[in-house]
Amino acid sequence: MPPTTFVNYGQAPKVHSYGSSCRLAPVSRPFPSDVDEIPPVNAQYFYMSTVPIDDPLSSTTVAATTDPKSARSGLRPFSPGDNNALEKAWLGLASDAYRENHTNARQNRPPSSSLAKANSEKLRSIVRRLAVQHAEKHAREGPSRERVQPFSEALSEPEAATLLCCPDLLVDVGLSLRTSFCAIARRRQQELNREMVAQAVMSEMSTLHTDSTASVTERHAPSNSIPPSQSHIDSVMRSNQDDERPNSQPSSAQPQLQAITNDLAGERSASVSVPAKSSFVDDGISGRPFVRVGTPESSIISPPPSLPRAATLPPSRLAEEMKNDEAGPSRPSSAENPPPLPKPVETPKAVSREVTVGVSRLHEVSLPALQMKPIYWSPVNDIATVLRATWFYRDDMRPIDPTVANQLEAGYRELKPHTETWNDELRCAVEVGPLGEEKVSHPLWPKISNKSSKKADDFLEPPISSNPFCAARCFRGEAAAEGSLIPTPNEDNSAPLQTHKKFEQYHVIYKDETTAYLLKPSLKPSAYYGRRPVAKIMRGITIGIPVVRGFNYEAWLKKHEKKHDQQSQQPIFMVGNSPETTARDGCPACRANEERVHVTDLVLVVHGIGQKLAERVENYHFTHAINAFRRAINLELRSDAVKGALRKGQNGIMVLPVNWRQNLSFEDGGPLKEEDKEHYTPGGFTLKDIEPKTIPAVRSVISDVMFDIPFYMSHHKPKMVTAMVSEANRVYRLWCRNNPGFTEKGRVHLIGHSLGSVMCVEVLSRQPTTVPPVQLTQSPQLKHFEFDTKNLFLLGSPAAFFMLLERGGLVPRRGRRKPGADLSDIMSREVTGDAGYFGCIAVDNLYNVLAREDAVAYLLNGTLDPMYAASLKTAYVPSTSMTLLQSMGNVVKSIVPGATPSQLPAANAAVERPSAMRLPSQLELEVHDFTREDIAEKKAFLLNDNGQIDYFLRSGGGPLELQYLNMLSAHTSYWVNHDLIRMLCLEIGRNPGKANTLPAMRAVKATKRALPTMI
Repeated sequence: MPPTTFVNYGQAPKVHSYGSSCRLAPVSRPFPSDVDEIPPVNAQYFYMSTVPIDDPLSSTTVAATTDPKSARSGLRPFSPGDNNALEKAWLGLASDAYRENHTNARQNRPPSSSLAKANSEKLRSIVRRLAVQHAEKHAREGPSRERVQPFSEALSEPEAATLLCCPDLLVDVGLSLRTSFCAIARRRQQELNREMVAQAVMSEMSTLHTDSTASVTERHAPSNSIPPSQSHIDSVMRSNQDDERPNSQPSSAQPQLQAITNDLAGERSASVSVPAKSSFVDDGISGRPFVRVGTPESSIISPPPSLPRAATLPPSRLAEEMKNDEAGPSRPSSAENPPPLPKPVETPKAVSREVTVGVSRLHEVSLPALQMKPIYWSPVNDIATVLRATWFYRDDMRPIDPTVANQLEAGYRELKPHTETWNDELRCAVEVGPLGEEKVSHPLWPKISNKSSKKADDFLEPPISSNPFCAARCFRGEAAAEGSLIPTPNEDNSAPLQTHKKFEQYHVIYKDETTAYLLKPSLKPSAYYGRRPVAKIMRGITIGIPVVRGFNYEAWLKKHEKKHDQQSQQPIFMVGNSPETTARDGCPACRANEERVHVTDLVLVVHGIGQKLAERVENYHFTHAINAFRRAINLELRSDAVKGALRKGQNGIMVLPVNWRQNLSFEDGGPLKEEDKEHYTPGGFTLKDIEPKTIPAVRSVISDVMFDIPFYMSHHKPKMVTAMVSEANRVYRLWCRNNPGFTEKGRVHLIGHSLGSVMCVEVLSRQPTTVPPVQLTQSPQLKHFEFDTKNLFLLGSPAAFFMLLERGGLVPRRGRRKPGADLSDIMSREVTGDAGYFGCIAVDNLYNVLAREDAVAYLLNGTLDPMYAASLKTAYVPSTSMTLLQSMGNVVKSIVPGATPSQLPAANAAVERPSAMRLPSQLELEVHDFTREDIAEKKAFLLNDNGQIDYFLRSGGGPLELQYLNMLSAHTSYWVNHDLIRMLCLEIGRNPGKANTLPAMRAVKATKRALPTMI
């Protein structure tokens, strides 16, 4: 059993109760107990990664790998709490209908009448949905560029087959069938053949086109008329009946597909057409903004010539009916509409589950696909496969391959070693000798009998499937399975793929209800050679490969966790901030854990230029830099220098990327969106038409990195800003949905880098002064952020240059009630401004951090007031490291008796001030404008509690420093700068208000006033 205590520093350890409200409580099985009362298996889920997701200090992304050896070495178990949540969701996917389908298909038996009706309803829904989906898609995208020839061997009448509209149709059909029917049912039941269903979809699309071009008024067909799709399916199904297996019942495919086409024909009693544009509503908070794994991206493929163009098509009634079905019961229609359709037969839906996992709750596992993906950003080669294991190697608790584990489980269920009867058989076998031991030795892979009258391929189907979809839905927790990033080559073929069998010649000896031994042929019992391994096993001697049924978490930790002693002081079991956790008041350890993981500060980071290059060069991807940046923040929050400056109740900082550039296209080279069509000129030229073919590598880098700036200064600027706002709001909505209560208690901060900082200033300049709480049920905003920004950090920002171009400037926002600010200053028109002025941003604090060698960054103090900016000393971000001279001085002082080495400056150390200051002269007093200085100072403190905006990062210094060499990497070096990381932790985590600023960050006036040249 795992540890039962939750340890927190300074408090008494909390004990898990393991009751119904405890997250570590054993998972209750939603099935009736087996007749033979076979003990349930203690399954364990693993993910393949080199970095643990339960380590908040991990920086590397959860990366997938295609090398089996390296993948197995990177297997890591989920924490007990996450494992219980995964197991509960996995067991909830099981269905009696899927189980019956699987059993009938494996035994070549037809389904019952009720099950056949349910299967027909599911198949009808698939055909209808895909027909409307592809008709709408091709109506939007114009003429077809490519037609796909169907696989003729899979069809009964290849000469009558219709060309498929696009390559994506087969992919979509395969995915729909895979999520609705198990693998063996698709292989054995002819009506579930992928090519046949694709032909049915094409027939339905042709019928949609016929109905849409016939008339836009009401049209009633004669009752004896047969739609084209029905006649096609009838011919296909008649051929299927002729090809039935000898031992199988008459196929039920014909009545099923006849019912499908009849229902579809009955629904089209009125004119049916294809809309020019889909009106499906997307709220942008699905939580799964990822490309479909293992499938090619949808190319711009047009419909066949028989399909109508978008300009002549009225809205589709069939699409509207499908949307109404998804939205809920519709209101009564008018008399012109046909009567409502009969209520369809209730069918088991192909559901999937997403379970949030990890200590930071940044990933989710999709079941039954068994894939782990990031929640808040699009995956960049960081989709990891998940393994559900049931049998393990005893010595190190590594999981056994799912195919072997399922064979072990099948033998376990056949021999029932958990019973007393099996113990008696083992004792008798030992007493009889080698001949008796041969009787209790079970072959791991049963041999196929060649004398059987049945086909050999019937025996190739294992008793327990390793297919993830089939293992979850057709079994009751006994099946092991593993996810995959690449679809199986024979996913929808008629015959199973012949694979190499691991331990093919091995035998199994089950010792008791948990332990078994894998014996190679030279170790198995033999009367001829006199081998008696069972007798040795019963005496406790290890023979062969010992394996166990069920996972032991403590054994895994002792074997694999080298730092287990250090980690035992930290909470191992982390609880997600989900609605289910709010009811766990009965377990003190779960409650304490839940309170600890509530993050109080969310930081959204907006990238700048160059992310188009990251599509081709992964190392430049912004997500990887932010993952390392998040780890550095977590490390710094644990340092003693930072802990003492944090406000009471501050409970962690979460850093998430805002990848606004990934789905943005400016020309025809990318996907043409609806908003681009109004600016699209058929005879116009694009960047590819004017770009020379010389030095293509250099030109591609320049276009991918530098062209974002001219695009931003063109008519594409609104599109870029909208994309950034949309992505930031999407991430924020996801965070609020997964963290209930954050909208009331949490704080949001923004970090803008390069061009992203300019976009942040642009949006915050028109941001409402007071942002209402986000409503997750409403459509997301596209003009401003749906959150209130407390702190804005600009890194390497050219925002001051854009203010110069647009005649803007920094001005505090009127009416913004900033903590510690004077109410008269907040409402003063001389000090504050209104929304809409470029630079009048709605934030509490603004920081402009720049490296000295960064040629892109500009100062912002001067945009507030040039004279005030000139009166300030150059401010530096407090350093966290010693210089070379300081370290050498400490070595000398440590040698000299009585000398004390100097320590690093604390984060909140006071700034040393000179002992005496020069008093201003009479001339300076007469010339100086004190009123202007007072207004500028009030503005500065309203924009930043420290009284200034600009902060330089200290460079390495020393005689070997080359500024022009450092310039090459200065603009991208912010994410690894330790001084900046500490400053962010302190400024975000401290108490708000001017009285709570750190002395090292406060503005300091110059000893001698520098007067700007007056023209």
